[in-house]
Amino acid sequence: MEEAIKNRDFESFAKLTCADSNQFHAVCLDTSPPIFYMNDTSHRIISLVEKWNHSEGTPQVAYTFDAGPNAVLIAQNRKTAAHLLQKLLYYFPPQDNDLSSYLVGDKSILGVAGLHSMKDVEALPAPPETKIPDQKFKGDVSYFICSRLGAGPKVVSDEGQALIDSVTGLPKGV
Repeated sequence: MEEAIKNRDFESFAKLTCADSNQFHAVCLDTSPPIFYMNDTSHRIISLVEKWNHSEGTPQVAYTFDAGPNAVLIAQNRKTAAHLLQKLLYYFPPQDNDLSSYLVGDKSILGVAGLHSMKDVEALPAPPETKIPDQKFKGDVSYFICSRLGAGPKVVSDEGQALIDSVTGLPKGV
């Protein structure tokens, strides 16, 4: 993994990330009693990513999951992230038709994806790799958080800017 990151080898990074996530959740299922972190929506998102990656012949997106059903999806670049968002919104449109509150964080990706309103979402074509284009799961996802990579860690001298309490070592506000 370190080599993949150091060499900016997204293909290796994506394969390792997905495999690690799959192995973690397989171990959880193999315990007694089994631990079920993922849900049906988690499995649908994995399927979406796996089908897309397979149809392209190379990984477009990597996935991993927290200790819960929440997918963390990583795209190699902004253009791919926009395509990913289109696919996600095609399959998982918002329950209440409110696009602005359905996407949290970097909303500028909506413009890159050509999605300015719910009419744009409703007009999205079925992804070409899909076998059952009419199957949608409206309301199965609460919201999407979109973010970009930052410049990396930096030392802040102003304690007011720090996210961690220097006395307790815990995140501020906990």
